[in-house]
Amino acid sequence: MLNKIGLFTFIEALLLTLLLGWASPQAGRLLASYAIPIKVFSVELPLLYVVPAVIIALIARILKLHNRVSDFFGVRGTFDLYRVLMPLAGALGVAVDGPLRARLAQQRKSVMQATFYRFASFEEPKISKALVLSAIDCWTWYWILSELLVLLAVTGALLLFLRVFTVAAYVFLGIWLMTILFCSCYRVCGAMVDHQISEMILDPERVHTLQEEFRRLVSEPKT
Repeated sequence: MLNKIGLFTFIEALLLTLLLGWASPQAGRLLASYAIPIKVFSVELPLLYVVPAVIIALIARILKLHNRVSDFFGVRGTFDLYRVLMPLAGALGVAVDGPLRARLAQQRKSVMQATFYRFASFEEPKISKALVLSAIDCWTWYWILSELLVLLAVTGALLLFLRVFTVAAYVFLGIWLMTILFCSCYRVCGAMVDHQISEMILDPERVHTLQEEFRRLVSEPKT
């Protein structure tokens, strides 16, 4: 998953660097000033077109840029709470009131491990492996889109700084279109969780285990 995200981030950064060099004469002259050719996917490109893409991809991989985006906007936290834990509790017949919702939000990661990922983990899923792999694939594309949106925003800002306003406008149009796709992918990920929960509660033993986990959380003394 992380390798696939990193590869696409490199490709995205390379294409946007090429766009920057094409759209801005100043940037184009700078990027072509060190013309040692580097072969990338059977295409020879000047070294300075490739280096920024490599650096960006490495930084994004080391920092896990998609996680930073998720943390900044609360993407994963909101998804786990409203698309996984609360629907799962409801499917088990556990009433989600204000105090329970607050505890789910506060202990989200540990509750996810004890409930949902207990049966739908990526490593050893207890439900359909095909469902889990489909979810992984969907999340992979979701995070690829998140990093693309960041790179598009940076590219748009650079184009505005270089006063290439027409191309910048198209880049910001691309951001708008990618945001629509991003939101659509979010809904698809949510639908996949619904299928996983439906399969999870087919087994009475799993239902009992999950109900016990939620009851334990409800009965915990307030801190």
